[in-house]
Order: sequence, then structure tokens, then C-alpha cells
Amino acid sequence: MSMRAPDIMTICRRHVGIWHGQYRHFDTGGAEIDAHASEIVNAFPQEGPFAYVQTSRFFWPDGRSEEHVFPGTLRDNRLHWATERLTGTAFTSADAPEALFLRFARVDLPGTEILEMIEIGQAAGVRMRTWQWTQGGQPFRRTLVDERRISRETEAKQL
Repeated sequence: MSMRAPDIMTICRRHVGIWHGQYRHFDTGGAEIDAHASEIVNAFPQEGPFAYVQTSRFFWPDGRSEEHVFPGTLRDNRLHWATERLTGTAFTSADAPEALFLRFARVDLPGTEILEMIEIGQAAGVRMRTWQWTQGGQPFRRTLVDERRISRETEAKQL
């Protein structure tokens, strides 16, 4: 008897709300090459063409900031994105039923692929994320993201 992957929306809905965190990027030797604060808003619209919308805000110590919006469509038990920033999918696995996986490519970095694994901690108020970056099949960066949910609402809060 084969196990089926969990329903993607059941897993995704556990991530609803506003998450504050820290992104840390490392080269393959383990040296930190970037670090910045984040605010991630995960929303599930009741109407319209998108099953999921993520708004990502990033803040660097030098005052720089960025905001990106990633609307996703649901198809074949996967979320799909195609934006000016990235293309990819989110999926689940029967072997890790509490985790969410993403495979995506950055439009501005041709040939780069990223595999992300996201898991919510037992207390459901913390989230752990890891990214594996490859280019031409070779690893070149890893990203660790530690986040805390500050609200189950989907309106952004000030950092």
C-alpha cells in the first residue's frame, strides 16, 4: 500500500499569518555572505484566481528594503508560482507529512535552482526553513531562515 502526499492546502494553511524572522545566507564554505530581517505574510484569499498569496518584505541593517508578492495557483495538489521574481511549485511528501517543500528558480539568476524545506515547530509559533541553491547542478549557497509567527491575521505589522 503506497502512502499519498498530504493535501497541499491543509499543510499550507498551517502557515497563515505574519512571520518575522532572520534570513542568513552562506557560501559552500560556511561563511555568511548576507543577513537580513524579514516579514512574511501568508494569506489564503476567499475569492479570485489565487489560492495563496505571499508577501515578502526584507530589511537590511544599512536601510535597504525590498517587497515581493507571490500569488500562487492550485493545480494537481501543488501550488504554482510564475512571477517577475521566480517560477516554481510547492508540494508535500508522504515521507515528511508535516513539511512543505518548494522547488523554484529565480528569474534574475538564469540556471539557478532552489530547493526549500519548511517545517513548523511543535509549538506552531516557530518556523524553520532551509534553502539549497544550485547552478548547473553544483551547490553554491545555503540559506537558513528562523521565524516566529506574530499574528494569524494577514495584514502586515510594522517591524
